[in-house]
Amino acid sequence: MGIFRRACAIAAVSCAAVFSLSACGSDINPVAVPESGAAAAPTTAPSSSKTTTATSPSSSDADLDIDVEIGDCVNLGGTVDDAVIDNATCGSRESNYKVVGKVGSSDECVSDVDQTYYETLGGVETGALCLDIDWVVGTCMELDGKNPVRVDCNDPAAEGEKVTEILQNSDDVEDCTISEGGFVYNERRFVVCTDSL
Repeated sequence: MGIFRRACAIAAVSCAAVFSLSACGSDINPVAVPESGAAAAPTTAPSSSKTTTATSPSSSDADLDIDVEIGDCVNLGGTVDDAVIDNATCGSRESNYKVVGKVGSSDECVSDVDQTYYETLGGVETGALCLDIDWVVGTCMELDGKNPVRVDCNDPAAEGEKVTEILQNSDDVEDCTISEGGFVYNERRFVVCTDSL
C-alpha cells in the first residue's frame, strides 16, 4: 500500500486577516497568516524563508492582547476582515491551535509551524504566536475550511483526519505504524500520523 500524501487545506485565514481594536488612541491590528507551505504538502518539509533563532522562543519577547503561554491552546477564527483569537482548553472542541512559540516578531517562528498570529501597533509587530494544529491522538480535525475544526470521529458525515499517533524524532511518514499517511514537521522532527475519515 502506498503512502497517502495529504494536502490539508488549512486556509486558516488564507490571506492576512486583520481587524482593528482601539487601545489608548492607537490601532492594534491582529493578523493571522498560515505559514508558507506548512500545510500544502504535509508529508514533506514545508518551505519557508524564515530564519530560526538559536534560542527557544521566549514569552517575554511578545506584547499581545491575548494572555497565553507556550503549551496553551487557542481558538483562532474569523474572516479576512475580522480575525478573532480566544483562549481554549487543549483537546476541547473549541481548540484548534496550540501555542508552540511566543515571540516578538512572526519571523522568529520556526519554519514548519502551521500558523502565525501577530499583532501590530502603528505598523510595527508587537508580538507573535507560533501555532500548530492542536493534534490530539484519538480525535479528528476537519481541515477543509478556513480554520481547522475538531469534529466527532463517529459522525458519519464528518470529514477530516483522525490522529492515530504522534511520533517524535522522525521526519518520515513511513514510520507511522497504524496509519499510512500523516503530516511531517521536518524542522522539529515529528510526525502526526492520521487516517482520513
